[in-house]
Amino acid sequence: MDYRTVIKRIEIYMSKFEGDYSDWYVGITKDLDAELFNLHKFEENGIWISFGADTDKVAKKVEKYFLDKKTAGNPMNLEEGTRIVYVYKKNSKTTP
Repeated sequence: MDYRTVIKRIEIYMSKFEGDYSDWYVGITKDLDAELFNLHKFEENGIWISFGADTDKVAKKVEKYFLDKKTAGNPMNLEEGTRIVYVYKKNSKTTP
């Protein structure tokens, strides 16, 4: 998906739940399961969504857009092939 489409779909998803940008974590990865469930300790029944971006640069641009809106995240150097953008609503069990 292109930059604008990914952002629009994430914004629509986030708007369905109470809270502000700071209640959310946005990241990019090559391996969604490892990142979301192992690293962040996210539970399957939580509030989350992911999208495949057209390129790794598009994924990084989407991540930056949301980090500028004050979501949580951990921007890292872009690794080739990192195209999955994921978003989850933080809770007491997630890291962060």
